[in-house]
Amino acid sequence: MSQPAISSAELYERAKAIQPKIQAWRREIHRHPELSFTEHRTSGLVNAELISLGVPTETEVAKTGVVGHIQGGEGPTVGLRADMDALPITEENGSEFDSSNPGIMHACGHDAHTAMLLGAATLLKGLADEGRLPGRVRLLFQPSEEASDEEGKSGGIRMVEEGALEGLDAVFGIHVDPTKDVGVVATRPGPLMAAADEFELTIRGYGGHAARPQVANDPIVLASNVIQAIHQIVSRRIDPIESGVITIGQIHGGTVNNVIPDTVYLNGTIRSFTPTTRQLLHDELRRACGVAEALGGSFELNIKWGYPPTILDPEAVAVSLAAVGEFLGEENSQIATPVMGAEDFSYMAQAAPGSFLRLGTHNPAWPKRYFVHTSTFRMDEDALSIGAAALAASAVKWMQEKR
Repeated sequence: MSQPAISSAELYERAKAIQPKIQAWRREIHRHPELSFTEHRTSGLVNAELISLGVPTETEVAKTGVVGHIQGGEGPTVGLRADMDALPITEENGSEFDSSNPGIMHACGHDAHTAMLLGAATLLKGLADEGRLPGRVRLLFQPSEEASDEEGKSGGIRMVEEGALEGLDAVFGIHVDPTKDVGVVATRPGPLMAAADEFELTIRGYGGHAARPQVANDPIVLASNVIQAIHQIVSRRIDPIESGVITIGQIHGGTVNNVIPDTVYLNGTIRSFTPTTRQLLHDELRRACGVAEALGGSFELNIKWGYPPTILDPEAVAVSLAAVGEFLGEENSQIATPVMGAEDFSYMAQAAPGSFLRLGTHNPAWPKRYFVHTSTFRMDEDALSIGAAALAASAVKWMQEKR
């Protein structure tokens, strides 16, 4: 006799019942943040909690990651992903669970992601123990989303390369979003987040005394002309229907006020959604740098390819939005606007059909929004049970529709 279907509303009620536990996990992880590929304490906590649930685990995946396996009945295998690393930021919140590690903070919500996935694991293991889980779940606790190692690889691509996503029928992830109120979840099919590449540029002239610029070739002047050319690329070289960004984040040149230096260094980012636009921006950046040569100088440009765009599967997105809409209401299960931020979930979404949920974390009663990657980032912790239920419900709905 077949088991009755599992509703998203049931999973949400179960998630609310374990809200104190999810909150405690989040606060414990928040107190002890760890940078990319050093998440030893966090992965130890995750591994211990999964083992206490009776979930078999693999450790040291992608260096410091953990993979858990929940075995249900015959059916699809679904992956659920959370990232675990923190940022090199000094926290300024003044809460009872502020970071105890100087200069390191969970300023991007990865502590919440990890706690929510532990919550989802609790819900799904409960279904499996009841004989009601219609498939298998792979829990992907990923290190190092914020940075890459000495080989230029983040935790996401390392997990893919080490086979953690092999055989998955779908993969679902989640990220806190303080631009949305708690109780709202959003995603979209197709491109959700951009590719992120980095460039380093050195412009060379030749220096001299600041009072005699006519016998020098001022690289600061050369750089100013190059910058003007760079800032015209998006507006004049790519199709206005397409999206792209080139931002210069660093400029270093000179040491004192009365010396013209020999070089100026610039560092920046390139963002795009499509392979064609991505390559065009690279090519046009190099062409813009040629202005330095036209004015008698020279340049060295190094472009480092970063995360690809996060492109989501329409069917996986539809499943996750429907699952969330069943317990939050259709009006709170929304189509997201694409953003130029980047995510290494993009590698996982290349390995299996993927959906990536943006979880509202802002309390409307607060005087302002507390954004990620700042020293005062905070979240309404009521979002934790919503996120845990969203992950579990997405997995179950996919299983029930695909078995």
